[in-house]
Amino acid sequence: MEEEDDEEEEGGADVIQFHPTFTYPIYGEHERIFGYKGLRINLSYAAGSLATYFEVKYQKRVDQMETSLPIQLRADDVDTPMRKVLSSAALCATKAEFAKRVARDTHEFRPLGRKVHEYTRESEESGEGTVYEIYESDFVSGEFREYHRRMQTLVLFYIEGAQFIDDSDDRWRVFTVFERLVIGGIASYTLVGFCTMYQFFNWPDRKRPRISQFLVLPPFQGQGHGSELYRYIYQAVLRNPDYADLTVEDPSEAFDDMRDRNDMRHLIQQDAFSGLDIPVSPAVLQEMQERFKISKRQITRCVEMGLLKSLDKARQKDKYQQYRLF
Repeated sequence: MEEEDDEEEEGGADVIQFHPTFTYPIYGEHERIFGYKGLRINLSYAAGSLATYFEVKYQKRVDQMETSLPIQLRADDVDTPMRKVLSSAALCATKAEFAKRVARDTHEFRPLGRKVHEYTRESEESGEGTVYEIYESDFVSGEFREYHRRMQTLVLFYIEGAQFIDDSDDRWRVFTVFERLVIGGIASYTLVGFCTMYQFFNWPDRKRPRISQFLVLPPFQGQGHGSELYRYIYQAVLRNPDYADLTVEDPSEAFDDMRDRNDMRHLIQQDAFSGLDIPVSPAVLQEMQERFKISKRQITRCVEMGLLKSLDKARQKDKYQQYRLF
């Protein structure tokens, strides 16, 4: 993976280029850097291991230019703010060192954690299936803690308001998705996305899992990987008797849309809306929340959509006006 770079290849490996959505956690709320001409910030990642190479290029810097001004202008520091959010253990000192890491990791890197699920997507071009694997990990593993420190920088670029989580807390669970390709008879892995989930206490003796960060990397967006990951996590919550229901922390509109579609699909398959009519009592909503392990706010949204779906708007105008629950 590579951000902000136009170079074609790195040590013979394919390069996928994409740009960050946000940079204000690193370079300030105005997302501006003063004092450079032709500034380019390149942040390169090995696709699986996330070994990192950080490079700053520019044509001129303001403090290197001749000026008639009585004051000395100073260029903003580009290097230090970025290095503060990167894993120092993953950083390569030179481009040559990074190229070697990429070549080695292409054949040697294996995902960390416990493999819990896999699925296949067919390529529109070749018609062949590509396998994707989901892994579950926690911070008990020091090796995974280091890998997560490499991943966590990505949330700053793509999740608004994101912050690093406390990797000393063993109540976190992290789910990672990898693309698996077989190259020369050897499996090669590319990170597709990940989700962090925190297990809160739910009185008297259960847990309430909450999705905190949910990210599919830009090259893989719009291909259904977010839905696959969400469906796996939801089904895992349904199967676990220790979990009360699944909640989400401050979801974006895009996540809400994806979640609504998947929850509605599941509820319709389970015939959950059969026999429901206005008004829906709090007791019925409570029973559905407990049975499907969907939070109160979300089950209310889904029931509202389920009722709307069954209404004949032309013939049931009175009910159409009354259907909204909240």
